[in-house]
Amino acid sequence: MPSNQQHSLTRRTAGFFVLIILCSGTFLFSCKQGKKTVLGGFQEAGVQYTTYEGAIGERKKVTLPGGISVILNSHSRLLVPPDFTTNHTLLLDGEAYFDTTAFPLTVKTNILVMTAKTPAAFKIRCFEAQQGATAYVLKGEVEVKKSYHSKTDTLPESLAIGNMVLANKEIDLMEKETYHPVDMETWLQDKLVFHDEPFMNAVRKLEEWYSTEIYVDGDPSHAGGVNGEFQGMTLKSVLEKMKETAKFSFDVKKNKVMIEF
Repeated sequence: MPSNQQHSLTRRTAGFFVLIILCSGTFLFSCKQGKKTVLGGFQEAGVQYTTYEGAIGERKKVTLPGGISVILNSHSRLLVPPDFTTNHTLLLDGEAYFDTTAFPLTVKTNILVMTAKTPAAFKIRCFEAQQGATAYVLKGEVEVKKSYHSKTDTLPESLAIGNMVLANKEIDLMEKETYHPVDMETWLQDKLVFHDEPFMNAVRKLEEWYSTEIYVDGDPSHAGGVNGEFQGMTLKSVLEKMKETAKFSFDVKKNKVMIEF
């Protein structure tokens, strides 16, 4: 039987698709970070950070001082300094949603820095292992800028509901775009819905949803379409349901998922 490993992430905007083409695949997910120091260049020497981490295929809810709610996605790490109640600055490697009444709240990643200027809700996705990042605002006013030295545009962007940014460090680009807030609401409901979705399309959606690497070995062409509604379920639980009809086996490893036909 021929072997075929497929691994990619879907993007919801044409602009981001263009960035992917320009960067020749630099957005492919890579989880080689292990327990290495997160955002070492942003950490203060001698400071002991509290670290929150999302397990593979699961989201983690965190409540921080000052009425700040965080949803931390799979493979993501959030670092909170001991003086957070006074400086309101966080370090993020991965994907997380923030809903805050405290402001200004600043979230630093290796590509973007987001600062809530009012009570706000926003999501940022930026993995150190990738060259790209996205950020979405659901409410309030949020300022976003590059976190690294840029030779081109260094001006911040002001984002409101329905605004987002697409960024790529390799080509030193940050673009302001729009998105449909209903997509964010769906993400917040943690509800995945498939209507006769081709198997590999469903896999790509799972990768994006859970920020997890998924490799497929074998021929999925006979798996048929994927159907079902999955709300508040871990990736492992979703795959258990899918394999009942698609007839595959899978193994959840430390940093990735292997599917075999």
